[in-house]
Amino acid sequence: MSGARRQDLTAQTRRGLPGSFVGLSAGVTHYEIRGDAGAENVVLIHGNAAPYVTWDKTIGPLCDAGFRVLRYDLFGHGFSDRPKRRTYDRHFYNVQLAELLTNLGIPYPVRLVGTSQGGSIATCFAAENPGAVSRLALLAPFFDQLPGSEGAAYRLVVSPIVGEFLLRLMSDRKLADISDAVVSVDATADLGRQVVEQFRYRGKRSAVLANLRGDALKDATACYRRVGEQGIPLLLTCGTLDQKMPRESMDRLRTLLPQIEYHDIEGAGHLAHYEFPDQVTPLLTRFLAG
Repeated sequence: MSGARRQDLTAQTRRGLPGSFVGLSAGVTHYEIRGDAGAENVVLIHGNAAPYVTWDKTIGPLCDAGFRVLRYDLFGHGFSDRPKRRTYDRHFYNVQLAELLTNLGIPYPVRLVGTSQGGSIATCFAAENPGAVSRLALLAPFFDQLPGSEGAAYRLVVSPIVGEFLLRLMSDRKLADISDAVVSVDATADLGRQVVEQFRYRGKRSAVLANLRGDALKDATACYRRVGEQGIPLLLTCGTLDQKMPRESMDRLRTLLPQIEYHDIEGAGHLAHYEFPDQVTPLLTRFLAG
């Protein structure tokens, strides 16, 4: 898609989009909240592979189980703003979540569920805000090793000017490719259509670079260690066919946090909660209920 055909995310363009929107200090955040106001609050945080649509098969069942559930698009993803910053770092994502909860009147503590990079965002938020999180579920979370981050290609992408040039050479569909995050062709097609939609709006490519250039995808061991010291109940799942998160990384996480409850999701890829909700959702429901 050429730059001339891209749209800005404005109040007018958002009128026809699903969900709700709220202005925060860094920009507008896209979100959906369901469930009774008096119920226990659960927050779903997506990862890099796809925006909040990855929770399409999770939010309903959790509401049916009696929770009040919030999902939102991280800055740079979905229909949230793409703030013009050189880097999107951990503090940036922590502030977005804290301000969102405050604006929506959601009290602490909350139960957090994060997948992929959303797992490390959830963990670092809990680490920086002791007492704010009562339970933490991590679905194939980013922990300490980003595949490919030691290679020459990655170093070129994150370098100034060269990164912008290389990203311009890639098509929207290539950047939105989720074939290595799911197993089935149907899931790739269904979710892929929604993922590529976010590239219609200006600023997505710059946001991709800002995320890669920040510290949000650097080793998060310190955050996980601090959460372990807080004694927060922890759940960890990972698909047996996950191509995104190295198995060795998950093993190191389990060694760091021996108290964590762990489940393999047989036959699943990286987005197991989307593709195998019949396996993942019951685990989440039971864990979040405590």
